[in-house]
Amino acid sequence: MKMKHTMSLLLPLLILQAVTLSAAEETDVPDNNTIITTVITPKFFAFEHFDLVNEDNPAFLERYNVLESASGDRRSGGFVALDLDLTINNGDRDVFVLEHRGYGQYNHRGDVEFNNDVLNIYGNYNHFRSLTGGIDYLFRPDAPELEGGGTDSPPPFAGTFNNDAGPVDYYIDRTSYAAGFRIKPPALADQAAISVDFDGYRRDGNKFAAFLLDRGGGGGGGGGGGSISPDERWRGINLAVDEAVNRVGFTVSGSPNKLFEIAYQASVEQFENDAPELLMQEDITDPAGINLPSGTSDVASLFYVPDSELLQHSLRASKNFDNRVLLAAGFGASLLQQESFSTYETLSSHDKGEIDSRNAYLTANARVGDNLSLEAFVKYADRDNNSSFPDELIGLTNPASLVAPRINSIESLDYGLSANWRADFLKSRFTVGWHGLDKERDLTYGNTGDGIQPGQSLYGERTLSDEIYVDWSARPARGWKLKLKPSFIQSDETALVVEPEEAFILKTKLSYASPDGWFVNGFYDYKDKQNSSKSFTDGDGSNSYTQQLDSVMHSGGLGLILLPHRNVNTYINVFWTQDDISNYLFQSDRVRWNPNVEFTLVDNPNYRVNSNVWDLGADWRISDRTLLNANYSYTRSQGDVASGVLQDSLEAATGTVDSVIDNTLQSLSLGIDYDMSDNAQLQFHYFYDYYDDNAYEVLNGGLNTVIVGVALKL
Repeated sequence: MKMKHTMSLLLPLLILQAVTLSAAEETDVPDNNTIITTVITPKFFAFEHFDLVNEDNPAFLERYNVLESASGDRRSGGFVALDLDLTINNGDRDVFVLEHRGYGQYNHRGDVEFNNDVLNIYGNYNHFRSLTGGIDYLFRPDAPELEGGGTDSPPPFAGTFNNDAGPVDYYIDRTSYAAGFRIKPPALADQAAISVDFDGYRRDGNKFAAFLLDRGGGGGGGGGGGSISPDERWRGINLAVDEAVNRVGFTVSGSPNKLFEIAYQASVEQFENDAPELLMQEDITDPAGINLPSGTSDVASLFYVPDSELLQHSLRASKNFDNRVLLAAGFGASLLQQESFSTYETLSSHDKGEIDSRNAYLTANARVGDNLSLEAFVKYADRDNNSSFPDELIGLTNPASLVAPRINSIESLDYGLSANWRADFLKSRFTVGWHGLDKERDLTYGNTGDGIQPGQSLYGERTLSDEIYVDWSARPARGWKLKLKPSFIQSDETALVVEPEEAFILKTKLSYASPDGWFVNGFYDYKDKQNSSKSFTDGDGSNSYTQQLDSVMHSGGLGLILLPHRNVNTYINVFWTQDDISNYLFQSDRVRWNPNVEFTLVDNPNYRVNSNVWDLGADWRISDRTLLNANYSYTRSQGDVASGVLQDSLEAATGTVDSVIDNTLQSLSLGIDYDMSDNAQLQFHYFYDYYDDNAYEVLNGGLNTVIVGVALKL
């Protein structure tokens, strides 16, 4: 699946930011005088989708902003929502705050907080729905049979797509929630604090899932009677989603007699998956409604996600010696355990899923002069995979197939030194530093013919790199700020192609604040990563191939705030990014772990995409009672996802759909806030959004939204 390079989250962000949510004017509160402020804002939403190519499927603009009318229509209509603000202020602080924001039945949130000198209590929630299913070609491609060569017959991934899900709107409801308290007991004279926090996240709905059935008759793994027809292997289903994560944490911190700072933290996190287990077995219809073909006689679980429990605890301490030396150290450990097992895991003796992790750090910061300080740090981390090998799944004895290497453990050591110098030159601050990384991995590979071998893998066991950097910040003149940070990375060893063998990174920022009130700032970042240290061989080790990865990222932006009049505020922001990646393309007519596999260097395809964002807006205080605001944003993403042979193949399969990125998103908002009285404000906002995809016009479409609200201060 190709990820479109668009600012698809821009629409809901604009709505969230543009609607004025309170009519209460800011006032000075007398000391020891409790004031209760209540603002209720009923709102009416009217919306209309237009220029949709496919009225039935979810439109692009509703993927992350699902609107539904009171009658259940998602294409046009209206609905009512409510905002609520309740604040109790005692003259020193907001003792109690209650807030609710509503944007429809699929998008709303709330917060509550109580706070005084001893106790702080809080709670919040956020509900949000997303939609998919509107991209037809991804869910019913009906691809022709893939051509294959060599002795494999039929090819391992040949066949047409079988859509067992049918036309379905896929949606996910996401609900996050949190609550907790923090207490500073007066008996401990402000030398200690205790906090307990709870947070959770829930996902409900359904999603599309595709899978390939094994050949069955040979090639390692799968076992069973007979081979599966090529036309029955590539399948797609409607997969249920019903899962939740809940975590409870405890923290105690303090400073005994103000001698040092110490904190202990512990937490328990539970993940629960209540989606039904889907089983594959010969001639049995599973819960997804699939009557599986012959050749799948072994029981197998499909897309099973186990329940798990994560236990964590850590201890941190720091000591300041006469404001000249600061030492800090800490230790942490965690245990991740699998709590439930699929039917297949139970039958294959997989009875233990466990990952044990430990980490520790030590930092020291010393001031050796009025303008010079030194800092050193070392961090250690170790993760052990203590899980068992499920027999006949990823075990080491036939007919098992350990396709990818199993990571038994990862041990890493980070360390570094830096010097900070404050200079009179341009009111500068210089930091010169060095950072080293040493990471070791213990890997287990499968048997020859049943799993990938070290020679055919680009995954290594060690990462060993050094980074040198300079960080310079200055104030060259009144109102000016400059920041420049170049760094260089050199690796003696890499474990992954995406890790840089060599890299140059540059970050720059420049800003100016005028005495007249206008402000301008800009930045430019550059990252160049290269890696040619990874290589692999044919199955018999006869030929060696080196992979070459080149990745260059540009990003820059310019922001300007102007105040042409004391009642007018205008702004413009421009952002640009370019992603340019190339690496070698190898092909083979056999799977990588086949002992007879041979590779051929085909091409060096290049991925290059440019994205530009323009954002313009203004606020105009027409009178003491009336405020106008406007905003326009333009997002453009364009480029090729490949070049040469790979792009030719993509264009032959789907035209521009998979080979080209070419889309535009435009958003316009206009609003007026009018104070009808000291206790009532009328709010009117209009939003126009249009998405245009020249690579895949099925996604095209626009949206008009009108929001009318009245904020009542009680």
